[in-house]
Amino acid sequence: MLRALAALPFAVGWFDEIWQYLEPAWHLVAGPWIQTWDYRAGLRSWLIPELLAVPMGIGHALSPDGTLHLMLVRFTLAALSLVIVGAAVSLGLRLSRLHGIVAGFVAATWFELIFFAPRALSEPIGLALLMGAIWLLLARDRPGPRQFALAGLLMGLCFVARIQYAPALLTLAILTARKDWRGAWLPLLAGGCGALAIDALANLAMGAVPFRWMIEAARINIVEGRAQAYGVMPLTGYFTILAWYWYLALVPILPLAWIGAKRYPALLWIALVHLACHSLIAHKEYRFVLASSALLVILAAIGSADLLRRVPRERLVLATIAALTVWGGASVVLARGHFAPNWTMEADLAEALDKAGRPARTCGLALYRPRDTVAGAYALYRRATPIYVLGSAPEAARHTRAFDVIVAPQDHLGELPAAYQLESCAVPGITDAPGCVLRRAGSCAPDPDTPTLQAWLKASGN
Repeated sequence: MLRALAALPFAVGWFDEIWQYLEPAWHLVAGPWIQTWDYRAGLRSWLIPELLAVPMGIGHALSPDGTLHLMLVRFTLAALSLVIVGAAVSLGLRLSRLHGIVAGFVAATWFELIFFAPRALSEPIGLALLMGAIWLLLARDRPGPRQFALAGLLMGLCFVARIQYAPALLTLAILTARKDWRGAWLPLLAGGCGALAIDALANLAMGAVPFRWMIEAARINIVEGRAQAYGVMPLTGYFTILAWYWYLALVPILPLAWIGAKRYPALLWIALVHLACHSLIAHKEYRFVLASSALLVILAAIGSADLLRRVPRERLVLATIAALTVWGGASVVLARGHFAPNWTMEADLAEALDKAGRPARTCGLALYRPRDTVAGAYALYRRATPIYVLGSAPEAARHTRAFDVIVAPQDHLGELPAAYQLESCAVPGITDAPGCVLRRAGSCAPDPDTPTLQAWLKASGN
């Protein structure tokens, strides 16, 4: 229920959610799309967009003029994230009912897991698949060949969703399969090959060479260092970020996770390997280590249940309620603390593009003075019309017949032609996204001299 509620307010969260997954999925559903540099370079697999196109297509068919296509995607991803909760419950129940209750409650209510649950990003999708494999291999005493084969399939899909999970996946495989080649490694590898075959077919369906995206991703991001253009942090960057978001909660979480690791040392190793490998990469973003933070929180929940087991039986119920209250309260406080801006990030841009495309008669959209990063998406706009980019007031006046609606920053509204009347301005977010919608009456005449957003992106290298 919490994950479904988290899907309701539409905020982008990260640009990649739109440009890497929702926009190409919209292309499969409706046609026109904004193709960013990574798809032009061929370093993205088509598997996730193809899967997301199913709920998106259903939503668009049911409500062509609304945002149901986006909401169904979010509900689908929120449902997938319940695998994380199920895995936590199962890991806990293997120890005791109390462990299952505490671990499940924390996994279901922790603010980061709620926030990322409905996001069309490779990190939470990969985390759900990883936790599914953990569920199969660690939540039972002796997993058999079938469990290893299914886990291998999930781990392979996790690798396809985000190849940066490879060290964590290898750690899980080594610690669970050990030296059992026939009953563990062979089924595991067979399942993984099945996942790679699925990815190959998904890319062949789009006319892409299978596995080329993996090679290009490694070459462009590692060899050429393209990712560093988006910012770099020191080796200790993720510890700084964790301390910023978890604040004082970091003090009890780490020792509790250490206690929980005595029950499941493999989970701690997976979290640490994942964190260490990402720390070696100069470009750092908090979502990159979501798997590590999630595993640490689940271990901390198991550790807190261990401490509760020491409470006298007659006080155990009250102590458990108190512990769950503390966990839930900490989640709420941290969600409203330093993490708070993430809940509405880019919501102004999403709202403006949605309103720009609402009228069925809309015949052209112009983005006025957009920022350097991508500022328009057909998945949000929903109309199969040109999207133009304007950089100055004279340019807007010269090409006014090409578009009937403009999305612009509030500070520059006075520069636009008088024929365009202000419809609304979204509440400004934490970024500089343009959030005001202006519209004029009349039709549009295509103007080849007006720069399109796609051409502008190519020229700027985005």
